[in-house]
Amino acid sequence: MFKLLVFSYLLLAAGQGSWAFNHGQDLIDFNAYVETFNKTYPTTSARSFANYYFIYNRNQVAQQNALADRNRTTYREAVNQFSDIRLIQFAALLPRAVNTLTSHASTPPATQASSTTFDMITDFGLTVNVEDQGVNCSSSWAYAVAKSVEIFNAIQAANAAPASLSAQQLIDCAGMGTGCSTQVPQAALDILTQYSDSYLYPEVDYPNNNTWKSQGMCQPPPSVGVGVRLTNYSTIADGDDVSLMRYVSSGFPVVVEYNPATFGFMQYSSGVYVQDTSALTNPKSSQFLVVVGFDHDADTNLDYWRCLNSFGTTWGENGYIRIVRRDNQPLAKNAIFPSVIA
Repeated sequence: MFKLLVFSYLLLAAGQGSWAFNHGQDLIDFNAYVETFNKTYPTTSARSFANYYFIYNRNQVAQQNALADRNRTTYREAVNQFSDIRLIQFAALLPRAVNTLTSHASTPPATQASSTTFDMITDFGLTVNVEDQGVNCSSSWAYAVAKSVEIFNAIQAANAAPASLSAQQLIDCAGMGTGCSTQVPQAALDILTQYSDSYLYPEVDYPNNNTWKSQGMCQPPPSVGVGVRLTNYSTIADGDDVSLMRYVSSGFPVVVEYNPATFGFMQYSSGVYVQDTSALTNPKSSQFLVVVGFDHDADTNLDYWRCLNSFGTTWGENGYIRIVRRDNQPLAKNAIFPSVIA
């Protein structure tokens, strides 16, 4: 009853255009947040709710970082583009992926034993743009595939500064009606490998648009033969982190499915992220990451995976996240990767 009364009061206050908390430093912080992240809200009520949840999330960040200051946790958080919504809303933005496709995966290529530490971005000296999928379309499946093909092709071609490849092309042309909701990376890799005239175009020729809430019309190629032609893709069995390490160590950027529906992931900023055990069972959300390396963190004494996300550079460690590497928390889930460039 008490919670109901409090919530009713907040709704009433929102309807009157003012909230009890909406003053002083809280208001200053929220206004600064709105300006920093170029936020707009359709109504006064929507802005008030955003203000309320911003304060809640900002305080949650402070609590997490206080634990980090006392070495009670291994990662830190920061206010970011998601800090004005509830965790349940964040999870709803990234619905669980559903794969109903027949696999056309090829036998994974032979590799040598993995090294003890490796990072294809730094070890190959690559300059890779971190993409931002925005908050309107659950399109990490396309951004992860585009980036994995881009990095793989850069390594194969010894090109340290590859052009960004188009995730929007994959959303529009491989989305099959679910490009902004529940699509999977295999759909994109099927398009690129099963049709002889399929190329993944540079982003400059097929621009990304993270403001759309649904996939667009598939556009014709700007010209014949532009972009990257992929021949094969391969998969890794769920839970097989030994193979995951071996392929990453051999220069194959692997796309994995991860459950993002935690405060720690939503507002992750640095350190080695250790997911709550409750998030490991029955996940209801999906975010696809590109695994680019692995190492050991001396500060926390934890092994970790280094993964590229598509939330832009304001999230995580300039767009990357380090996830704990443990036998009882395998990262390989629906793992898939480009394996042969034409």
